[in-house]
Amino acid sequence: MNKNIERFIRYAKIDTQADENTGTTPSTEKQKNLSRLLVEELKELGLEDAYMDEYGIVYAHLDGVGDVIGLNAHIDTALEVTDENVNPQIVEKWDGSDIKLNDLYTISLKEFPHMKGFIGKDLVITDGNTLLGADDKAGIAIIMGVLDYLKNNPSFKHHPLAIAFTVDEEIGEGPKHFSLEKMKADYAFTIDGGPINHIDCENFNAQQLRVKIDGVAVHPGEGKNTLINALQLQAEFINALPQKETPFYADEGYWHLTSVNGTSESVEFVAILRNFSRHKLEELDTRILQIRDQLSEKYPKAKIKVEISEQYENMKKYVEKDPRPVKRAEAALKKLGIEPIFARIKGGTDGATFSKMGLVTPNLGTGSGNHHGRFEYLVVQDFEKMIEIVLEIIRK
Repeated sequence: MNKNIERFIRYAKIDTQADENTGTTPSTEKQKNLSRLLVEELKELGLEDAYMDEYGIVYAHLDGVGDVIGLNAHIDTALEVTDENVNPQIVEKWDGSDIKLNDLYTISLKEFPHMKGFIGKDLVITDGNTLLGADDKAGIAIIMGVLDYLKNNPSFKHHPLAIAFTVDEEIGEGPKHFSLEKMKADYAFTIDGGPINHIDCENFNAQQLRVKIDGVAVHPGEGKNTLINALQLQAEFINALPQKETPFYADEGYWHLTSVNGTSESVEFVAILRNFSRHKLEELDTRILQIRDQLSEKYPKAKIKVEISEQYENMKKYVEKDPRPVKRAEAALKKLGIEPIFARIKGGTDGATFSKMGLVTPNLGTGSGNHHGRFEYLVVQDFEKMIEIVLEIIRK
């Protein structure tokens, strides 16, 4: 292993999983464990002003010449699969055959046909028990790899850099306490995507849906015309949502159930709502409120509380107003012989909200994929190439 992959694996082994239920920032204290390590390593790399603020966000700066370019990646990992005891595995020169992660899980081209393009390359994968955390520790490792190169190549002329490693991106709260004044960048990039030839300039508008249902609990033997089962009412609510607008079917937008917790007396479920079109997202909001009202009329003794909260919006209009970072990334890719693809993210990044705040921040890739699950991978050669791409972007 080279030192860049070693660095990524070291980060991947630190549990930084977010938690959408704590209401704190960061949502989990353990995220600060990686933040503290990054501050130490940034200082070793010559960014002497590196520090972690009270929220776990890391800021650092490096002098250069020209516009100040910001680089961002997030510290937390997704909620779907555990981030505890991550045990990365390396497959060298993958031949395309099935990769057995453990007795239960296998990566196969039949299930993941897009991985055909990685045959012959080296992969970092999981042991099937956890996610890998390449989303977004690969992004962190890429930024640190860039800074490592700059330290060891002082003759390389580059723009001033503003670094920010944020927390809680996976629960839509990465920018909650982010400070433009502390960042001090003219424009920025999140390194938080997949294919390294993608420049992501558009993303979903995003909301979180939280529904709490209180039924009426009595002994089921005495329940005729009285018992209202909150779990069954929840099922009615979910089944009334547009069933063809879930990630399995939908392309332009979807709703996605993320958690359910409760009993027959009281239950709460959480879902995320996504759409490139703000109008279509608002249509879904209206449908959700109609379902609430219809079920409340059907079961007047039940209590149904619906909360829809904003998470981030489509960055497209902000990027169009300030195309400097997109043009710089496009020029860098072409100079390295890579044809850029201007992509729409079926998700979001901290950069979407940064852009709304006034710091235009398109998203770049990391060379990873199958995010948020145990089939996650990182393509070593693409990861290394991404360090080269970022160096070209910041070159003066």
